[in-house]
Amino acid sequence: MEPRTNDLQIESRVHELLQFPVCTKQMSSAIYQCPNDHTGEFNVEKPKKMSYNCPYSGSKCNVTGDIQWLLLHLRNDHHVEMHDGRSFSHRYVHHNPKHLHHATWMLTLLDCFGRQFCLYLEAFHMRKTPMYVAFMQFMGDEEEAMRFSYTLEVSGNGRKLTWQGVPRSIRDSHKTVRDSQDGLIITRKLALLISTDNNSSKELKLKISGRVWREQ
Repeated sequence: MEPRTNDLQIESRVHELLQFPVCTKQMSSAIYQCPNDHTGEFNVEKPKKMSYNCPYSGSKCNVTGDIQWLLLHLRNDHHVEMHDGRSFSHRYVHHNPKHLHHATWMLTLLDCFGRQFCLYLEAFHMRKTPMYVAFMQFMGDEEEAMRFSYTLEVSGNGRKLTWQGVPRSIRDSHKTVRDSQDGLIITRKLALLISTDNNSSKELKLKISGRVWREQ
């Protein structure tokens, strides 16, 4: 007497020949997921976003992570100050700017609209001319950074320079932004004229104010 073949065995054999997964409520050594299962198509994981590099510019730092991790890292390891609000005013001082070749003032963080922004002021040379540049970067991706704008103003001794721009994402290094001149550019001679301490010692004291707003 030939062994019986039930309907489930026949259906499994047909699907095996056609290379389709079999949906069954019975337990087996191989687990298949039905194509019409609403839990997802074959459990394909969405790609995770890449981590951000530490935006601290005072020294080379190889730490990476998400935004919340980097904020803790900047506060605890680099002792960076966080300022709340959409407007800010800071003073940067250097006692001997004529001997300044390349320098970065300590990074300042601004917290507004539930997001964080980095404010930089750097000294560098453009060809042979000593320069300063001030700019802001957004702690997040470029797509979201484009939703914000900011202004910077340097003033003193009857002189004023203003800049309006869009913050670049920290996915671009601060050096990349600086070298592209995407910010408020000041020559050292003009910076000394604007300096709020215009005496014979020529100590540099730059007052930089600005604000951030969200574009509609």
